Amino acid sequence: MSSHPGSGTPAPPARSDARRNRERLLDAARRAFDEVGMEDASLNDVARRAGVGPGTLWRHFPNRDALVAAVVGDSLSGLATLTDELLSSLPPGEALARWTAALVDHITRYRGLAAMVMHSAADGGGPLGTRCREAERSAEELVAQAREAGQVRGDLTAAELIRLASAVALASEPTSEAISAERLLALVFEGVRR
Repeated sequence: MSSHPGSGTPAPPARSDARRNRERLLDAARRAFDEVGMEDASLNDVARRAGVGPGTLWRHFPNRDALVAAVVGDSLSGLATLTDELLSSLPPGEALARWTAALVDHITRYRGLAAMVMHSAADGGGPLGTRCREAERSAEELVAQAREAGQVRGDLTAAELIRLASAVALASEPTSEAISAERLLALVFEGVRR
C-alpha cells in the first residue's frame, strides 16, 4: 500500500539497493577526499569510484556540501559524546583543551575541510553548517564551564573557539612547511587562559 506525499503516513524505509549505493558513495567519497582533498575531489569521480552514475550521487547528495556533511557527520556527532566524557573526568579548562584538540584532529582528517568549516560556520547554512552548529553547541557547554571555573577568558565564545580551531587546522594542513597543530593549539590556549 503506497501513500501520497503529505498524507502523514511515514515514508517506507529506503530500499536496500539505495542504502547500499549510499554507503558505496560515502566510502568512495572518503577515499577521494583522502587522496586529493575535499575541494579538489571531483563528484563525478566519486560516483565512478562507487560504481554508480552521477545521477545516483545527486539523488543521495544534491551538492558537495551535503556529501561532505554526510562524510564528516559521524565524527562530528562523536564530539558531543566526547564533551560529556571530558566534563565528567577532567577540570573544565583541560576538558576544553582536549575537546578542541579532538576537533582539530577531526578537521585535519581531510585536506580542505578546515576552509569549508570556516566558511560554513560563518554563513551557517546548508548541511555542513548545520553540523558545525552541532559542534558549536558542544563547545558552548565546555566554554561556559571553563569560564565559570575561571580557567579561560570571560569573553571567550564557542564560535571564536571553533574559528580558532579551524584556523589551526588550516595552518597545519600538509604543505612543504607543515606546522604542528599541537604547537599552534598550545599558543591558542596561552591566549585564552586566564
